[in-house]
Amino acid sequence: MTNPLSNYDASKWIGDGSEGATLAVDGSTVTFGSARCGTPYNVRLVSPLANPSGSALYYEVELGEALEGSIAVGLVTATEFKPGWGTRGMFYNGNLTNGNAGLRIGVGDRPKPGDRVGVYLRRDGDACRVAYYLNDRCLGVGFALAASPDAFHPCLHVDGKATLTYSAPSAFPATTSRQPASFRDPYSGEWLLKKAFTGPELHELPIPEGVKVVLTFGLAEQKHYHLSIKVANTLRCTVEITGKMENFDAIKVGPTSSTLMMPPQELRPLEAFAASASTFYKMIVSSDGGVGDLIMTGPAAEMICERIVDDETNSVSPLKSYL
Repeated sequence: MTNPLSNYDASKWIGDGSEGATLAVDGSTVTFGSARCGTPYNVRLVSPLANPSGSALYYEVELGEALEGSIAVGLVTATEFKPGWGTRGMFYNGNLTNGNAGLRIGVGDRPKPGDRVGVYLRRDGDACRVAYYLNDRCLGVGFALAASPDAFHPCLHVDGKATLTYSAPSAFPATTSRQPASFRDPYSGEWLLKKAFTGPELHELPIPEGVKVVLTFGLAEQKHYHLSIKVANTLRCTVEITGKMENFDAIKVGPTSSTLMMPPQELRPLEAFAASASTFYKMIVSSDGGVGDLIMTGPAAEMICERIVDDETNSVSPLKSYL
């Protein structure tokens, strides 16, 4: 089966009628923007496809560097394509959203410049399923609706401005099952604190049962990371790799900033420990025994973390409705 969108004119995009919004199409390049901050602008491809039972559609967009604000990528029917917050459809923007409200939070990363986002609609008998893809990784089926004769169209939703390239490959993705995340470097991603040591003699700091301290490394540019540490509050800092120190990467950690919630009494020692991240001077991902632990060390603090693996076993049931 061939993707019917692959033979359709990629330049036939229309806006939702929002006053002052902008839309320009040059071949497969789409540039559009909302007129007011906080009020989104929607554009959709005018495709005459009936999407009958047993059919499928797939398209993807590659985001340009001009992205300002947030973008959601998905599908909409002609009757539910309306100005601003009035549009109702099935969108991905890091969360699953219907164009007005978040329906499922934390499905994947928020799309950023250079990312490629894909949307795959499959009609199988009495079900209509929509799966999402980010940089060739399948995030799984987000919506599984009862069979409907409605035609769905590619739709983009931006609060800000965006330039992107639209494409519709002739072949469909090989899977709709959620795939594990992969990273271009050893540190990016989420890590769970397993052990914490503090003081001049590095005594172990107990982690209360049931408490999860999560570190998230995001690569900002080569050898520069944004690090957040979630205890009760979320602490943020920057981490720069400055060289080598024996088998470790030598690092420079910037000052930590924090949200201002009062933590429970039992979490205060861990909060203070997390705030000491600015004293760490080396880190490594150890592969001893294939464990792959993250170790960060300072003059009076050390932490050992294990990678949080996000794979198909973490998938949740698809949403049955977007309304």
